[in-house]
Amino acid sequence: MEGFFEKDQERRSISELKETINQTIRVRRLTLALFLILALYFRFGAGLNFPLPLIFSPLMWGLITIPFSRLIEAQSSIKNLHNIHFGYFVVEVSILTYLIHIIGGVEWIGVAFYLFSVLYANFFLPPRKAWTLTFLVISFFTGMSFAEYAGLISHSSIFVENPTLYKNSFYVTTTILTGGAGLYITTAYTVQIFAKLFRKKNESLRKREAKLQQLWRELISVREEERQRLAQRLHDQLGQVLMGAKMKLDILDKEIDDTRLKEVKNLLSDAITENRDLSHMLRPSLLDELGLAPALRELVDNYKESTEIELTTSMELSEEIQAEEKKIIIYRAVQELLNNAVKHADPDRIEVNLTSKDSSIQLSVKDDGKGFDPDKVVKESGLGLKGIKENINIAGGEFKITSREGEGTRAQIILPLG
Repeated sequence: MEGFFEKDQERRSISELKETINQTIRVRRLTLALFLILALYFRFGAGLNFPLPLIFSPLMWGLITIPFSRLIEAQSSIKNLHNIHFGYFVVEVSILTYLIHIIGGVEWIGVAFYLFSVLYANFFLPPRKAWTLTFLVISFFTGMSFAEYAGLISHSSIFVENPTLYKNSFYVTTTILTGGAGLYITTAYTVQIFAKLFRKKNESLRKREAKLQQLWRELISVREEERQRLAQRLHDQLGQVLMGAKMKLDILDKEIDDTRLKEVKNLLSDAITENRDLSHMLRPSLLDELGLAPALRELVDNYKESTEIELTTSMELSEEIQAEEKKIIIYRAVQELLNNAVKHADPDRIEVNLTSKDSSIQLSVKDDGKGFDPDKVVKESGLGLKGIKENINIAGGEFKITSREGEGTRAQIILPLG
């Protein structure tokens, strides 16, 4: 069981990290699009002599986010996610270095262009990879600045006609030490402290959530065991006593012709039927013997026999649900929803649909009854609907009720199979 919880937490951590990285990708695409629009405006609208690479570079930078996001989605471990992310940062700062070079190099505020890359890297990556990326940024900027200073690569600028600061050794060294090394080492250290605090708090919340889920599973298990024990006692003990009493009355009925005896027999038959129904409601045997779909069909058939409502079912499960608590959640949810519909909605027709799709189980219970205000009823109801909602949420699923007065009700449940 502990291994299951650890794997479940790792899966959720990977999913959360993927979603966070994808959010940063979306932010990058937006900022790159704005940068590209401004570059196009200054190049063609304002007539500035921008070098065309200033336009193409952010475009290419944005395009590499497409294969990067696909690579991120394909990963199944935290380590691989960090490796792919680190590789993207290296490509990103390489493009940034080229952009800084063509807009003025060490002379301009280009050193600040690395800021978001350093922030992201030190927040998302493990410390060793984050520091590697930080010093790579400083090395790229330092190498480009001294290469221009030494004349190894040409110097270009879009703002100054005859720039000379890139030839000033004091200016170049000061910019590298303060703007490059000083800024980014300080930023990296600060961000890593906050990231560590954030991860620690997040991990604490995850552990608390895992404990709550474990307690929830144990509670469901204990509750169902108690139901099963009571159902068995009702069936095996009380049921046998009632059947024995009825058999003796049947014998007496043949010897004594008394209407009072027949009335007692009828009452005893009703008690046997009620005992059997109560035992079945507490714990349906089909749920253990044949699985969820047959148990639900039997549940619907019982409502068909006891009401005049037209009930239809559609059960298409590609695989049987293995997690015991999830079978119980679905069964109890259908039981509660059918009971509510029969008692309060006054419907002519109820549809129960159960399918498995995309590693999840999807349930729909729809009626054509009176309808109601979902927010008001769920808030003011007893443990029924609230219990369904709480169980589904803790199990990582979704529970939604759509209803209007006079237009019927539809309850939908989506529960992951994993």
